[in-house]
Amino acid sequence: MKPLLTSALFAVLGVSACQQQMESSTPARAQSVPIRAAVQCGCPSEVPMASAAPDTLFAFANGPVLSVCGYKETRKRQEFYSEFAVSTCQPRKILKYWDVRERCRLVFRNDTLTVESLKNLPAGKNFTYEFVRFRLDRFYVRKGQVQHESVLNKDMRPYTPEEIARVRQEYESATALKADKRIELANRLLLSALSGDVQAAVYFRQFPTKFPLEGAYEEEYADLQRLLRDWNRQASAQR
Repeated sequence: MKPLLTSALFAVLGVSACQQQMESSTPARAQSVPIRAAVQCGCPSEVPMASAAPDTLFAFANGPVLSVCGYKETRKRQEFYSEFAVSTCQPRKILKYWDVRERCRLVFRNDTLTVESLKNLPAGKNFTYEFVRFRLDRFYVRKGQVQHESVLNKDMRPYTPEEIARVRQEYESATALKADKRIELANRLLLSALSGDVQAAVYFRQFPTKFPLEGAYEEEYADLQRLLRDWNRQASAQR
């Protein structure tokens, strides 16, 4: 069964003490360097989970500095962010905010800050759940100004024709499913649709009619609907 992350969980965990640090990049990788005294940067008051001082600062080679303010947790020596914002320091301006539904990793390489939005989806072998990079937000500097682009990760592994056939057959033959099995099937239909199967997309949209969802599962299905809508919107824009 897929674990659920809720806003209540984050509220209980709270915010750990933040340590301000500067990250600077080389052409190969980011390196930690001391904070320059000239850098004055505070967290925007609009960010609910932020302390007064930024958790992390990212300095671009030609001057601009970005701050990251919000909730951060460390698991298996990896840092994950939620309810956070990426902002400019001078002037202080929020470039993008990620809410409690998001779980993200930050990568600073080749003078570009990339925020990887992770989704827990049945993308592994035998439909096992794993965190996959779904959306990539990139921040970089051009002509002295911070630029931002947001794209969906089209490099996700698509389902094979055999996997899609299994998912479609399960939907067509199932008459009754427990609540947790329903949402798992909805997730697999979503990935089948993202893999290009038109019939799976139809089944996904019809899903609540055949298998009604309630509570947290209904909310999760609404999130899946948004993922499919964003995916189709980007595909249409690229035609």
